[in-house]
Amino acid sequence: MMMKMRMTAMSSNTALNNTANAATHNGTYTMPQIDVLSNITYARSLQAAAVRKGTIFVARAIARGAVWLVQPLLDWQRKNRTYSELMSLDDRMLEDIGLHRTQVRSIAFDSEVEAGIAANTNRSPKAA
Repeated sequence: MMMKMRMTAMSSNTALNNTANAATHNGTYTMPQIDVLSNITYARSLQAAAVRKGTIFVARAIARGAVWLVQPLLDWQRKNRTYSELMSLDDRMLEDIGLHRTQVRSIAFDSEVEAGIAANTNRSPKAA
């Protein structure tokens, strides 16, 4: 029974030495083996991941800036096209959709008015 206890104590001491990554042999200290190549490979993979994240962040920032610069131009182009198309209609067609020529500019360029005017009131035709 005593012998069994010594084996357990000895094996736990060996485990402690192994976990400390220090090996002593005949009273001399030997450096633990370090796999330098795998550490360098791991460090480079972390660096590449960081560069990818940084590149994605910068690309998204540039895209947001481009949208911020271009969006007003696209809005103006859409409004100008709407105005041109409505002005190309004759008075009868404008009346059919419930508009008067004097309302075309405000319909095309004022965003507050877009939802405020009904397209067609379905009035009955004037009696002759």
